[in-house]
Amino acid sequence: MHLTPFMAPADNQPGGQSHFCPNCGQPVAPTDTFCQNCGYNLNTGQASVDQPTTPVQPTQTTAPAKPARVRKPHKPWDKKKKLKWGGIAVAIVAVAGFFIWGGTHYSRSATLDRTISHIKSGKNMTPYFTTASSDLKLSNQALLPVNRYYSDHGQALSDLKSALDSNGRSDDGTMTFEKSGHHFLIFPRYKINVSPVYPTVKTNHSGNVIKLDGKKIATASVDGYTKKLDAMVPGEYHLEASGTVGGHKLANSSDYHITTSKTYNLELKTISLSFNTVPGSAIYLNGKKLGTADNNGSYSLKDEPWTSDMAVYAQYSSTAGKATTNTVKLSDSDDQGSVDLKYPDVISNSDADDFFSNLFVAVDGITDEGDLSDATDGDDDDLADFFTNGSSNSDYSELVSMAKGYANDADVDSTDMTTTIKDVKPGPNGTSLVTYNVKYGFWLEDADYTHVQVLQYTATVKDSNGSDLGYVISSIGPATKISDYHDNDD
Repeated sequence: MHLTPFMAPADNQPGGQSHFCPNCGQPVAPTDTFCQNCGYNLNTGQASVDQPTTPVQPTQTTAPAKPARVRKPHKPWDKKKKLKWGGIAVAIVAVAGFFIWGGTHYSRSATLDRTISHIKSGKNMTPYFTTASSDLKLSNQALLPVNRYYSDHGQALSDLKSALDSNGRSDDGTMTFEKSGHHFLIFPRYKINVSPVYPTVKTNHSGNVIKLDGKKIATASVDGYTKKLDAMVPGEYHLEASGTVGGHKLANSSDYHITTSKTYNLELKTISLSFNTVPGSAIYLNGKKLGTADNNGSYSLKDEPWTSDMAVYAQYSSTAGKATTNTVKLSDSDDQGSVDLKYPDVISNSDADDFFSNLFVAVDGITDEGDLSDATDGDDDDLADFFTNGSSNSDYSELVSMAKGYANDADVDSTDMTTTIKDVKPGPNGTSLVTYNVKYGFWLEDADYTHVQVLQYTATVKDSNGSDLGYVISSIGPATKISDYHDNDD
């Protein structure tokens, strides 16, 4: 057994040199061949075969150290493997994107939006329609009557979309919006299921030719001839019957919105009547302008070919806009008679006369003392009550300012204001355009005459929704001077 010699002086002593085992770090003597702690060969730099390589504490035994885990170097992917997994990733993203896109594109609301758009344009409608009827053959040509009607009736198209969206069914019951198969066996397919109509046409004279959308479909073989038409998509069609009656070539031709299987009368006869309305109004028959009412508000229609769907209305145009009467459907019993075409909510001449007379009584009340408390009519209605928005109305303020100006004019002793209604015409949105004259009389200080001015105005008047006055003024146009003179009392 090798005895441990005394060690050299500590390394912190002057002149000392430190020696430590490079394997375990314990101090060793310069003359040691092996580390007394771990058995490390200090000369060869190898652990002794018969000595442990791990330092052993004098008072306890330590377990041998576990060998270090050696990591195998990572082998990079080759090009083939990269392409394979890259393709798988792209495919996963594409499939996910396809499902997201398809779920949105083929959704019920998105499909309905596209369907309505195609109805409006009249193009490529067939993929969006289906039918349960075996005798109705759908094609874009067969569906054009749907486009023909809704392209000219924007509100009706909006109502159709709303009904299909909320109820899945049109208001007339001819169309339902429902599932009809699938796209790619995955996404639901929505279509409009249309129910056909089977209208009947009739005409009154043998030999009359009947046409549907300009195409001849029958010739009457007897008087009182009827024909049931084949299955049709509900929509707008042009029906016509033509022939000779009493030596005159006549035609009964009109557009019909056919949504039921009813009978359409294409009799050949004429009708004559007169219309009474506001002078200068344009007269329209089935949307076509016939002419203009004369200064008395009259227009005569003579020998117009009769159709069962004749509807007439009048329209008056002014700088304020257009006003339209209610539409009147003509009856064959109207022949040789007259029909009134009235504009709704238009103030009558007598009501206008009372209204403006009371208005200027209230205005004249301010001219005495310039006091707004005197601005009332004979029924104690305030001047502000005659205007929309009351005292905030700019025309109200202008009348008040004018009246106060007269009150403060030292040369004016007193005033008098009288009104005359000159004309009442319909305005847009249920308003009335009232043209009236105001005769202003000014009694002047130290003068032997009255200064008279006549000015003309046009006011826009509308219903006051239940107030005592019945009407209110929205605005008053600029004044036009009619006359200006001195009235000598002598």
